[in-house]
Amino acid sequence: MIKKAITITRDIESDDEVLLDWFDMQKPNLCALTKEGVEFIIKAKYTHLHENDILECEDGYKIKILKSEDNIYTLTFCDHITFARIAYEIGNRHQPVCIEDYKITILEDISTADIIKACESIDKVEIKKHRGIFKPNGNAHHSH
Repeated sequence: MIKKAITITRDIESDDEVLLDWFDMQKPNLCALTKEGVEFIIKAKYTHLHENDILECEDGYKIKILKSEDNIYTLTFCDHITFARIAYEIGNRHQPVCIEDYKITILEDISTADIIKACESIDKVEIKKHRGIFKPNGNAHHSH
């Protein structure tokens, strides 16, 4: 039987846990499977999930949200012009991004695959694909 989460809270004991990636934590409507094999749905208006949120289901079952690692790319640049040009291109795709000094981190996504491919042919860009916790800058991936 599928459980329906009706409330999001914090700082209470949970019965179970679920690992969610960054994109799943942004969805207002979600169906997932917990570590204990419990299937649940959530329909949260005007919000997204955070690590350590507790979902309270109709029957009182409580599920703790844990953040899983994502496939991410880290692009490191040698010059400011290439850095600015690639940041501009990624920004035009409206994708979440973490920008640091001469470094851009993005989630692996089909919408940026061509940018990553183009960067592979630029000597001034180092590309590293890895798994990690994605932490975008500011209010990334907001709605307009």
